[in-house]
Amino acid sequence: MTINQTEYKELKEYWDFQRKIEYNREKVQLMVQKTVGRVYNEFGMMSEQELFDGIWSKLPQDAYEEPTKDWIPQNEKYRLWYEPAPGPAQIEYKKKTGRPVVLRSKHLQNLAGFDDDEKLY
Repeated sequence: MTINQTEYKELKEYWDFQRKIEYNREKVQLMVQKTVGRVYNEFGMMSEQELFDGIWSKLPQDAYEEPTKDWIPQNEKYRLWYEPAPGPAQIEYKKKTGRPVVLRSKHLQNLAGFDDDEKLY
């Protein structure tokens, strides 16, 4: 049961928000699947559902991310009329990369503890 075109146009904001919730739910679910078996509480190893419920209940709405353009929901209820059935999970985690750090030993000889005559290399 996908969302048909007329229903989507009438309630566009509602369906966009529902899809945003579903995107974030799937993203948390994928993260939980990767970490299950490595998280413990005072009673032992946490189950996948227990871990998901704990994280999802604490995630505020203002922390939700916008779905990417090529994302197709796994749940058919939130798919648009033109979207095909999705393949495997399509949500990718992008590693934040900063500028590269370049270490240079140009001025090591000027540091305290070295005489002018001594060479480090």
